[in-house]
Amino acid sequence: MPKLTIKEIAKLAGVSPSAVSIVLNNRKGVSDETRKKVDAIVKRMQYTPNPNSRRLLFHKTNNIAVLFKKSISPLEHLFHSELNTVIMHECETLGYNLLFAAVSVEDDLVILPNVIKSRDIDGIIFYGDIGPLIIRSIKEFDIPFIVVDTHCPDSNILSISTDYAVAAYTATKYLTSLGHTRIAYLGNSMLAQYTDRTFTGFKKAIEESKTALPVSWIQFGANDEMSARQCMENIFASGQLPTAVFCSADIYAIGAMKCLKSHSLNIPKDISVIGIDDIILSRYIDPSLTTIKIDKVEMGRIAIDLLIKKIEKISVANHYVSADNLIVRASTAIPGI
Repeated sequence: MPKLTIKEIAKLAGVSPSAVSIVLNNRKGVSDETRKKVDAIVKRMQYTPNPNSRRLLFHKTNNIAVLFKKSISPLEHLFHSELNTVIMHECETLGYNLLFAAVSVEDDLVILPNVIKSRDIDGIIFYGDIGPLIIRSIKEFDIPFIVVDTHCPDSNILSISTDYAVAAYTATKYLTSLGHTRIAYLGNSMLAQYTDRTFTGFKKAIEESKTALPVSWIQFGANDEMSARQCMENIFASGQLPTAVFCSADIYAIGAMKCLKSHSLNIPKDISVIGIDDIILSRYIDPSLTTIKIDKVEMGRIAIDLLIKKIEKISVANHYVSADNLIVRASTAIPGI
């Protein structure tokens, strides 16, 4: 089929080429009747505007890039995979293409993907904490960007964040409200800022309950399901068992639960387990996992909304997502019940 042009669409619709352009770019300036007539022809003829012409005319690519760090951890991968689904849907609805690219730092040199160096995108979404070297490199290209799920929000950088100290406090406080006084902690020292926030919240709830914990119950070696399982084994090796375990991520909780089952312990009768995130797996493991829900759908929708407004030079502000949404499932109970 020959390539259809705006002029030909205008001739078929009996309107001017400028009217067709207005409709194609969803701008005001034509009647509803004209808009319906042009839309019907575009749909019937399966017309797609030339992207290169649009870029020259509107200085827009309609591309948004999700920028990953190459050193992403398994925890981040699981959390962000659910964000990807939401963001992809939002971009599709709004007429944007979503691209995925990686950034790395080698010997203090930031290696950016070609889509950024060629300025073939309108905006960038970055997941997690972004280092100062990467920030400086991105700013040199003057491309709008937003950081999603940062642990250190900065008023000078557009971001969406949640307070993981509040999440950890809410989870641990729930355990103490059930009567647990012997609570272990599983976290990841490799994610320093994240672990600092979760351990701060955990410690605050423990101090309020006026209980003391053995050092062996504080485990910072969890990085994925297997290492979390080993952390739980370390607690077993100490000779003292808690009645509950707080895990700073659901994937760690899943590893801990597998360890407990391998020792023939009942969850939650012998030991309760709680996590943070509410990843999809937490609903389907046995028993289902009590957790703090971090709303990835809200994060994704707001991220796209804020970024597009920034692209269109509309003033925007940082956004905070609730971190105290407790989802009670079958993995927690009153001690001994």
